[in-house]
Amino acid sequence: MTIITEPQRQMPAWQIALAQAYRRPADLLAALELPADLPVRSGAGGGHFPLRVPRGFVARMQKGNARDPLFLQVWPQPEELQVDAAFTIDAVGDLAQRKAGGLIHKYHGRALVIATGACAIHCRYCFRQHFPYAESQASRSQWQNLLDTLATDTSIEEIILSGGDPLSLTDDKLAALVEGLDSIPHLKRLRIHTRQPVVLPERVDAALLRWLSRT
Repeated sequence: MTIITEPQRQMPAWQIALAQAYRRPADLLAALELPADLPVRSGAGGGHFPLRVPRGFVARMQKGNARDPLFLQVWPQPEELQVDAAFTIDAVGDLAQRKAGGLIHKYHGRALVIATGACAIHCRYCFRQHFPYAESQASRSQWQNLLDTLATDTSIEEIILSGGDPLSLTDDKLAALVEGLDSIPHLKRLRIHTRQPVVLPERVDAALLRWLSRT
């Protein structure tokens, strides 16, 4: 009897790089040759908005420099826990403009789709740290409802894929969503809000470019 097994799919390089991202503050400090006692926000290794930074981005940081601007983008400062009556967790007013299916419609002619809550990097200045992604993103099971909603509003000409970072989705998921958007005649422009070409350049590979070129 001959047993035939399915060939094992090789993980794309960008997913491997993402899996190897720094998540523990101590590991990041060691890689950058910074003091182990550098002040850090409590619980930065887990819980709400933990540390996450790809190794390739860390390689651009200056070792031994705690004031390096790239390092400051990702280092969880103790000041993040400061409480002020003037602060708000919804700095750009997203929550009041949420619609079903991960849609945010704040401006005439333009709508934003929360495609995912995942990012390759956790920027400390992120204004969606507290966004309720579990209940407010365009999961694949909701895409048809999202597309139906957009198809009925002919005033919308531009769609923005955001998150999180939409390039955190796999190519097949992204391609399916974009092809659905491409089928709506009055949608003329697509913007993708992403930092991955900068923080995880491996993400811009041949497979990504192939499906983008088809739209």
